[in-house]
Amino acid sequence: MRDRVDITILGADGSAWPVAGRYAGRAGVIISEKGVDGVLDAPITVIHDSTVKQVGGTLRGVDYPVRDMILRFYAFEDEYLGRTGELESRLRQAFVAEADRWDPDFRPPRVKVVTPLSGPRTLEVWMSEAPDVVLDDDPIEDEMFDVTYQLRAYQPMWRSKPDMRFFETSSSSGSGFIEVWNPTDRPLEQRWELTRGIWTLPDPTWTGPKGKRKPGGAFPNRVQPLPEITAADGGVTIQMDRSKRHATSATGTPYEARMQGKWLRHVIPPYTPKTMLPISVTGAPAGGARAELHMERLWSRAWGLEWR
Repeated sequence: MRDRVDITILGADGSAWPVAGRYAGRAGVIISEKGVDGVLDAPITVIHDSTVKQVGGTLRGVDYPVRDMILRFYAFEDEYLGRTGELESRLRQAFVAEADRWDPDFRPPRVKVVTPLSGPRTLEVWMSEAPDVVLDDDPIEDEMFDVTYQLRAYQPMWRSKPDMRFFETSSSSGSGFIEVWNPTDRPLEQRWELTRGIWTLPDPTWTGPKGKRKPGGAFPNRVQPLPEITAADGGVTIQMDRSKRHATSATGTPYEARMQGKWLRHVIPPYTPKTMLPISVTGAPAGGARAELHMERLWSRAWGLEWR
């Protein structure tokens, strides 16, 4: 695996630890090839039930729980220009179990995997237990630490580079099309960033086999008119991620309440090719308006699953 997969730990403290692949060990730490678990596929829980006297059962759905991961490292203190034990201590500082609530720029630690097949994908991870340092021998005297981290990814899907498309007009109204697509194996929960105006956003249902999806099904032409975004709102974010508020304004005004339940309903299916969808705005300021469609790329595997 070390010859084909580059693995780097991006620490919460801003550090970078290449632990597998071409640059493994340059920071004094490598990963044990037999000490890796939970890296590739996201875990699944299949839900089914059976009725009385039913032969077999009926599939009801699939849930994706949190991902638990085990990574085992060797820290070679004899190759580190510092006091023995300092290298392992610095590695420990890369991992956290909770966010730093005093740091407005805090980012959780991430595992970054780079492959020739899929390029870079990252996964946010948190410690779920204290690290297990092997103390059978004296690591200070031996100048080598053997330490295992139990990590948890509350978002179990790997991320690749996101995409963004926009529609804008230089006048107070305009209409046109915006390009959407989803090359991943996971449904795309899109996010819109909207400036002032009265927007009508595309929200169709989709149909078709993988790689050939297109608007179809029950509501192929569905669009959603939105309440006016005013100067008091300052702009609005609308997102399909149900763990977050559907609509928030830049200034904290109750824009979501003004929507009166008229929300966007439909995500972009996996393996949807590039498709042009209609979009329009009226009542914008004299300088015009802009809508950004942000498309996060989530994958259930660290590499692969591209549709070809």
